[in-house]
This record gives sequence, C-alpha cells and structure tokens, in this order.
Amino acid sequence: MAAPEEPRNPFYFLLLAVGLVFVATVLAYVVVPWMEQKAMDAGTMPPPREESWFRNMIYHDGWKLVLAEVALLVILGLASMGLDRYWRWKKEHQNPPPPQQ
Repeated sequence: MAAPEEPRNPFYFLLLAVGLVFVATVLAYVVVPWMEQKAMDAGTMPPPREESWFRNMIYHDGWKLVLAEVALLVILGLASMGLDRYWRWKKEHQNPPPPQQ
C-alpha cells in the first residue's frame, strides 16, 4: 500500500507563476530601453513610445511593477512556508511520536 500523498501547496504554484512574470518583467524593463538605444545608435528612430502601451508602461511604470512583483513574491513565499509549517505542525500533533525510554 502506497503512503498517502501530501496535499499540494497552492501558494507554491502561485509563487512559481509570479516568479515567471517577474523574470519577464525585469527582462522587458532592461531589454526594451536597450533595444531602443541600439536602434537610435544605428540611425533609425524607434516608433514613439505612445504608440505602444507596453513600451509606454515599461518606460513610465516599470519600476513600480517590478517592486510590486517583488512584494508579491515575498508575500507568497512567506505564505507558502507558513502553510507548509502549519501542515507539518498539524500532522505532528495528530500523530505524536511514541515516548522514548
């Protein structure tokens, strides 16, 4: 008979998803201005930022988005660790170890 599987921590999956979004946001925050500068150095003017909501948002509010995602990563990380610790505490108190002699 197989041992019962522990429940999956939903905060862990949210942490992974937000981590992926965080990496994509930081890369966009670094790469988009770099590519604009590279285009200007090559002699071509990139289209105005106002034409692209994404470039405009990254340029004006990218740092706020990165900070918000860091805060969300911290909150989800603490929630994930707290839930794991709670489940372990609950499991230990339901089945206490036998007394040692």
